[in-house]
Amino acid sequence: MVLMLPIATDNGARLAAILPTGIAALSRRLGFDAVDALARSRPGGVASDVENTRGALAALPEISAFVLVVVDGLGHANLQARRGHARTLASLPARRIETVIPTTTGAALTSLTTGALPGEHGLIGYRIRHPELGVVSTLKDWGGIADRAAWQRSRPLFRLAAELGMRPIAIGRPAHAAGGLTEAILGGAEYHGGQTIAERFEIAAGLLSTGEPVLAYLYVDELDKVAHSEGWQSDRWVRRLEQLDEALDGLLRRLPAGVGVAVTADHGIVDVPEHRRLMLDADEALATDVREFGGEPRMRSLYLHPGADPETVAARFAESLGRRAWVGTRMEAISAGWFGRTAPEVAERLGEVLVTPRGESALTLTTDSEQSLAMVGQHGGLSPEERGVPLALGGSLAGSAFASTVAAVAASAD
Repeated sequence: MVLMLPIATDNGARLAAILPTGIAALSRRLGFDAVDALARSRPGGVASDVENTRGALAALPEISAFVLVVVDGLGHANLQARRGHARTLASLPARRIETVIPTTTGAALTSLTTGALPGEHGLIGYRIRHPELGVVSTLKDWGGIADRAAWQRSRPLFRLAAELGMRPIAIGRPAHAAGGLTEAILGGAEYHGGQTIAERFEIAAGLLSTGEPVLAYLYVDELDKVAHSEGWQSDRWVRRLEQLDEALDGLLRRLPAGVGVAVTADHGIVDVPEHRRLMLDADEALATDVREFGGEPRMRSLYLHPGADPETVAARFAESLGRRAWVGTRMEAISAGWFGRTAPEVAERLGEVLVTPRGESALTLTTDSEQSLAMVGQHGGLSPEERGVPLALGGSLAGSAFASTVAAVAASAD
């Protein structure tokens, strides 16, 4: 019997609202109506759709620049467990918000930079179905995608920022300066590369010193990389956290007056012991109707052979896995609100059946690489540890109504 899928009480709407709220706050300093600026960050761009946020937006400080620091893999629970190694970050006013479903980098970063949820922007998982290319990775497999604006369907907000007179900046590794995902989610931003965490924060400090109305997106991926190879509970992960905290402290000490800083993450991490990595495709009878497996070990997407009944396949996997996993059809997940409003052409990118493990376990495949099979830290699923991320505020946003305004902006999108 198929277990009923959990309802998404927060499907990442607050994560998606951070950058639109930052743009609205900065637009006030530039003489624009904040409601209009917020509306233009939404599909359709109608001010009446967000008019009910006017009171919340009026409580925002008129910031002179905005920096969004995105730390890949720094979940709220991960940070709380090691807060003694991140005294600067832990000292900032913060709250737990929830990221998108699936809790995977491509889906979450796209929501952060477009203000749209996965059901709208289309990068709805790690490995999803492209109509011509088959199942591809949203992080890596962009080579054969000619119309990238159709594959990632939402406009990056950096273009709007430029239209409003802001200077949009993206700061990350030099290796990420070009590529399909960069083009799709950072379009319109000047890209500045720094190899280390410290170099990236130094670049941000230098750009902010010019006094220009900078809108900066600063991406840190070192913690996620270490978590995958060694686990977030490893000593090396803690050292990366300490490096992040030291760099953040240096930036905050040098901030010009009026600059607001927000720190968040795309997802949290769970460490999966080797004995809890289950080979999902090992049983040929169980997988008889499955044409291909997509997703990732914490959120598998099952693409079925033509004519196979999704409910029957879901029931079979649910009986086999029992309480080790949530199992349901694609339409059940959409009805449960996992991905926000989901366009039909985006729904088809998912498999007809979705399987996500419960607890600290993973669903591997016989076709996985050795590196993937050895992965310790993982994400993609529905656990509180993966879904919860911090929203910490510094500079002119510390003590402000920014976080509550983010919540109001998110609610206006419902």
